[in-house]
Amino acid sequence: MLETIFSDQTLQSLFTWLAGLSLTTFFLSLLLIPFIVSRLAPDCFKRLCKPNTKKPTLTAAIVCFLVLRNLLGFFLLVAGVAMLFLPGQGILTILLGILLLSFPGKQRLIAHLISFPRVRQSLNWLKKKSGKHPFIWPEA
Repeated sequence: MLETIFSDQTLQSLFTWLAGLSLTTFFLSLLLIPFIVSRLAPDCFKRLCKPNTKKPTLTAAIVCFLVLRNLLGFFLLVAGVAMLFLPGQGILTILLGILLLSFPGKQRLIAHLISFPRVRQSLNWLKKKSGKHPFIWPEA
């Protein structure tokens, strides 16, 4: 059945594109993830896990920024999920995508993800590698 849908040429082209995508996501994750993690404030996870009661005033510039930030967050989330099957830093990319997205329950999800010791070790290792102070983690 699949042989009638896809020709050998189509499958070869598809696998070539998938291999290129795999290599691209791998190298982009090696470059971008450490850069983004090194730019995060040491107390960002502690501040993020506290509820924020202030609502920002929405101007056109803030709305544009939020749209761009959410688009980048969605792209990182999708790329992170792909990196679970392709080479790359999937869990860290998913975490960074979630950090950029705006949705209800975000704080609880981030608190759950950073509760894993391996995630904390990886993030602190990237901070240390860039010469920055390690993260300050929220209490359980």
